[in-house]
Amino acid sequence: MTPLSSVLIVDDEPAVRELMARWVTSLGLRPKTAASADEALEALREQHCDLAVIDVMMPGHDGLWLATQLQRDHPHTAVVIATAYTELIDADAEQRPIADMLVKPFQRDRFALAVDRGRQWRKETLEEVQWHARLSIEVADRAEHVIAAIARRAPGVSEAQALNVLAVERMPETMAHSERVCRYAQSVARELGLEQELGMTLELGGRFHDIGKVAMPEALLTKPSPLTPGELGIMRRHVALGAEILEATDTLAWVAPLVMTSHEWFNGGGYPNRLAGSSIPLATRIITVVDAYDAMTQDRSYRMGTNAQNAVAELLRCTPTQFDPEVVTAFLGVLGTH
Repeated sequence: MTPLSSVLIVDDEPAVRELMARWVTSLGLRPKTAASADEALEALREQHCDLAVIDVMMPGHDGLWLATQLQRDHPHTAVVIATAYTELIDADAEQRPIADMLVKPFQRDRFALAVDRGRQWRKETLEEVQWHARLSIEVADRAEHVIAAIARRAPGVSEAQALNVLAVERMPETMAHSERVCRYAQSVARELGLEQELGMTLELGGRFHDIGKVAMPEALLTKPSPLTPGELGIMRRHVALGAEILEATDTLAWVAPLVMTSHEWFNGGGYPNRLAGSSIPLATRIITVVDAYDAMTQDRSYRMGTNAQNAVAELLRCTPTQFDPEVVTAFLGVLGTH
């Protein structure tokens, strides 16, 4: 673990910069100073600093703007905000990864505490980066294993059968969910008069829409609490991984686009490609609705499922932003709740 050794002081008042630089030296750390946000960015381009203590009110770009730039371009630099005007700290500032906030005027002891909090923030951040790297390696290894296992399946076993067996062994609850999604989706197709047209598409699309999760680490699949933003980012890769696994087959590659679009939103707010409306295959739009309903009504490792009434209310609330209104109406017909 890399220790905290350097501190960048960003303040437009020379006396304040000089005082805090002396404090940094007294703490056994290496100080660097800047009089503005732009000067601070230039300094960081020349040499990394582990911690930045940033004044909010400065000519030109203010300290909160600088904190946002550091979050984007120097994510491993801990940030401490210093200000005499706490009312200027907007609500969005609380969402920034800030290690501490100093209220001017402050004494050396309080400054030293802020540095310690910056050190702890940096330690936790670097540990999280290492954790995500390990998860990413495991994800790639698992995906390769699945592709190889399908390729060496026993004679007479189809690719779909081999993949289904692997998935059921690896994540039985997810595949049970996928079977329910498949049945719901086919019922919606009948409601829409499209059973013949979409039958096989929904059969395989519903069964394998979450197949990328077969490559997800156990630590994420069974975590008893909500995923962190970083873990959620890794989990969202299951869409592309599922498509990759299917594309590696001879008989299931045509299902990959359904998997790849399974988390797109009707209004374009989903991922990974922000598709909208009819750009999302109708089969996917059906799967998306019934997938959400089943997920809401089933227990998860970190929460209890809700009842059908609440799940329907949530579907309606998220229409037409997330869900296709025509598909939701058809699904409500299936449920008998028109």
